[in-house]
Amino acid sequence: MIYIEDDFLTEEQFTALKNKVDSHYSPIEPRELFDNYDFKNEPDKYILPIARSGDWLDSCIPNAPQCIPALKKMEETLINQGVQELKNWSSWFQYSVDTMSLPPHRDQAVRKSLPKDTYTAVIYTSDWKPNWGGEFVAGSPIFNDDGLVESLTDFTHSIEPKPNRMVIWSREEWHMVNALTVNDPDYVRSFFGTSWSSIESKEHDQNPFQRFYFTAET
Repeated sequence: MIYIEDDFLTEEQFTALKNKVDSHYSPIEPRELFDNYDFKNEPDKYILPIARSGDWLDSCIPNAPQCIPALKKMEETLINQGVQELKNWSSWFQYSVDTMSLPPHRDQAVRKSLPKDTYTAVIYTSDWKPNWGGEFVAGSPIFNDDGLVESLTDFTHSIEPKPNRMVIWSREEWHMVNALTVNDPDYVRSFFGTSWSSIESKEHDQNPFQRFYFTAET
């Protein structure tokens, strides 16, 4: 499932969220994000407090109230899409600079939910113009002889990272992010990201902490 909604927040709500995301940016160098991956060292992310109860308010109070309208409306949107037993576990601010990209992958499922019942929801907070790159691209995986995904084909979506655009995808979706081509060393592409679980699988153990999938297995 992939869902897109533009002008997601009111102008006042979006400006407050954007300013909050911008305030936590520390300069980063372009890098291959999945090389020698270490989730404890992610200079391109600012991770809000973990919502250990599954309630998104845990991430927002007391230091990030600017996120409340976004999370509240994300929750409402997911429920309107038919998602049941919804819980939020993490929220973060993420940043990319010129030339950075994300190779094909799937996001890790959350808790005891299957990938199809786990969701990522983001709101883009930076300026964007055509030909600046950074599009979210979804499609079918092509695997190499080692069983690792190396590219996508049969594209279903190419989503421009426009400001105040909200995108939700279920985590069985293979996707990648095109390289930024702004040619401006001061440009930062940013978004507010969140993760959600829903119904639990009775045949599915607790997911290990493995942020990304590169193989067909789950």
